[in-house]
Amino acid sequence: MSANKFFFVFKDSLIESDDASMSIVSLRNPATRNATKYLFRRTSKKACNLYEVNCFNEQHRSWFINESVCSNGRIFLPTPIDPLFLVLPYLVEHCSERAVPLDQILIDDKFPCTSQLAEVLPADRLSLIADEKRAGSILALKYNETKALEWLVSKCHRLSKVIGTEEGPTARSLNYIKEEKENEKDEDGKSTLHTALGIVSDYLSLELGRKLSVALGFPEDENISKKRKSVVDLESAVVKRIKKEENHDTTPIKLPAAEKKVSAKAKALAKAASGSKSISSFFKK
Repeated sequence: MSANKFFFVFKDSLIESDDASMSIVSLRNPATRNATKYLFRRTSKKACNLYEVNCFNEQHRSWFINESVCSNGRIFLPTPIDPLFLVLPYLVEHCSERAVPLDQILIDDKFPCTSQLAEVLPADRLSLIADEKRAGSILALKYNETKALEWLVSKCHRLSKVIGTEEGPTARSLNYIKEEKENEKDEDGKSTLHTALGIVSDYLSLELGRKLSVALGFPEDENISKKRKSVVDLESAVVKRIKKEENHDTTPIKLPAAEKKVSAKAKALAKAASGSKSISSFFKK
């Protein structure tokens, strides 16, 4: 049995190059701020790309690898992610009031690999969400919320166009709407834009997600907070279930006692006896 092996599904372009090296690190999730796995891919040309490691996991799943059995049956799928999403919370936290150099922004004691995000961030991309302040060779950044919202709005619109052209359940439902309501193209556009908002909001804080919703012309979307809360509750439930299984906690569940049915005759006797005294009361002094 082999448990220290992991099954990854890579795109061909990620592993075709012989000079590419890959490393998996833990960084803060930009929305939940919890630990999440990410993959850095580096080449000899000093090119570096960032990927989010998504995990598909089911119980009672294993892999047969050559002559061995890998009991870790999870599937890991690295997908590209815009590093600006991961940097955004640090900009909000450290340089909302003043300009700070990037190497002083990307500091996290619990996640020391955060500083590696500088490798995947060209300076011109940082200007999409921050103002640049230069003093000689020193480049400092100050978070600009207006710029950040403009960047997020444009990202939602681009994603909305992709959703509208992709084939799948969402596209089919939109085509059905078009057949039934040919004159309601605006509603179709709002539907795909709202879907894009939900996807982008998964990488934002609740406060910034609400501001993005308003900037896109939607009313303040309470579904964002509800969705985030449901995810947190689900993670908590999974952790509790795992702990329960590890502790072999098999405490039986007590079911409430069934209500006893009282016949009409018994009710009549009880009513007749409600005002009478018991026989033992006649023998008391």
